[in-house]
Amino acid sequence: MSYPANLQYSPYRVFSREEWARLRADTPMTLEESELQQLSGLIEELSVDEVEQIYLPMSRLLNLYVAASQQLHSVTSKFLGRTDGKGAGTSN
Repeated sequence: MSYPANLQYSPYRVFSREEWARLRADTPMTLEESELQQLSGLIEELSVDEVEQIYLPMSRLLNLYVAASQQLHSVTSKFLGRTDGKGAGTSN
């Protein structure tokens, strides 16, 4: 996908709905229709398609981000010789 000149160096990316939906990869849909109805708001209802195309890729991205943050914390603690669980920037 080509980006407009003003987005070329932006930290943000623009995806079509189809491109974003493909980023779901193999993230399973674990919600039943009844559970989805309970999660739907009064103003906006969620469809199974919307959850699969929008929220599952977002869930996958957040999961990857948390795992990477935890790994960074672990590596930083190891580098600093900390075994007490305190990370960088904390004092005793």
